[in-house]
Amino acid sequence: MIVRARTPVLVLIPPACCGAGYFRRVRRALGGRAEIHGLELPGHGRRYEEDMLTSAAAALRDVEERLPTSVDVVYGESLGAYIALALLSRRSDPDTVLVAASNSAPSVRDDLDLDGIDSVEGAITRLLELGGDLPPELVNDRSVAEGFYHLIHSDLLLSQGFITMTREAVVDGDLLVLGGEQDVGLGALEAWKGHTRSRCEVFRIPGPHLLSGNNPHGVAEAIAAVLGEDVRNP
Repeated sequence: MIVRARTPVLVLIPPACCGAGYFRRVRRALGGRAEIHGLELPGHGRRYEEDMLTSAAAALRDVEERLPTSVDVVYGESLGAYIALALLSRRSDPDTVLVAASNSAPSVRDDLDLDGIDSVEGAITRLLELGGDLPPELVNDRSVAEGFYHLIHSDLLLSQGFITMTREAVVDGDLLVLGGEQDVGLGALEAWKGHTRSRCEVFRIPGPHLLSGNNPHGVAEAIAAVLGEDVRNP
């Protein structure tokens, strides 16, 4: 699982309710070892003024339109892992490596329980149950929570859409699966092997569900290993 030759191109796809800025510390740890492209969906990050999407098919088209022509590694975390899987399963490209982090294999994933997400409290509770992390003021202050409700609600619907879309998705290239050692709700990582026609390796590294936010150097080291680089001594 090593990409060589020219400066490799790395695409980062964040978890639900996050923009590309979520990866800022991972980018810093990687330095100039890759040409890095952080993708974000409408309504997220720098695209906050755009209408949010609830259709997985529409979200996938949006990501495809922003994908660089040549890509060596696609890293997706949590919801981003399923988006990355859907993206690469539509490309006949055995040379692109998928790094899927912080999510169970969709082939063994049950449908989400979306009952109650039509209320602010219900949507927040469901996201937290799925391993999402929210600032305390958003959880405890209703006026703040109401401002983020539509983002949380749309991303929960997207999550279900991508589970359905990727249950039988398979990529041609190598697959690296990362899980946090403290991510207690994460399971069935070995089942990811059914989502590639090539090699699959599975690793646990220190950290909870949101790995890049809590262990950016560990994530950077895992990506760097795929790139054939070393970030232990930046």
